Amino acid sequence: MIAPRHILVITPDRERRGDLGLALRTSGYRVDIVDRLRESAALDLALVDVSQGELWPTAEFLKGGRLILIVDGPAAMRRGFATGAEDCVLADAHPDEVVARCDAVLRRTADRPERAIEQPAIYVDRRLWVNFDSRQVWVGERPAHLTPREFRLLGFLIRRRDQTLGHEQILESVWSRPPKGERPAEVLKQYVWRLRQKIEADPNVPEVILTDPGEGYRFASHVG
Repeated sequence: MIAPRHILVITPDRERRGDLGLALRTSGYRVDIVDRLRESAALDLALVDVSQGELWPTAEFLKGGRLILIVDGPAAMRRGFATGAEDCVLADAHPDEVVARCDAVLRRTADRPERAIEQPAIYVDRRLWVNFDSRQVWVGERPAHLTPREFRLLGFLIRRRDQTLGHEQILESVWSRPPKGERPAEVLKQYVWRLRQKIEADPNVPEVILTDPGEGYRFASHVG
């Protein structure tokens, strides 16, 4: 038995959530509907309502996968396609038109290899967004530009969030072998310091990457 395609709908409009949920489920889709992006499971397509303006960062964050935007006019439609959306639909469109556009995008992209959609890896909490496939990191409304090593370190901590991880465990997983030239623990300390400069509200009083004295580091999740 073939599992139904999974669509994530993100819209702040309560009436639109009801109408789209009914139309998509009636057409055989599995649908999750939320008012903002949260930590998500595997999905086939994201339908994001940017017509009120507040969800553009969400659209930007999800642009690596199959994405349809609900927009309020031609200017927003142009912005949506420039962002990387597969399609855009006007906010006053009938729910059946939205379903038809979802059908068309999924049909058109059915043979496209796209790991980011088939197995998305997204972490989202109250202030930090990380897309492991597109390697994007957002802190609130601003992008954080991480080096490849910083991104690997952050990803390792996030995937083992709320666990204290020892220096050797982190070094073995992120570096594969001890860094050359300096004491490995000092190199790790410098990378943690650099990460804190980019993702903490106050790097001197960290709330995300915590030090457990004598044991190692811990990524403190703030989901909810």
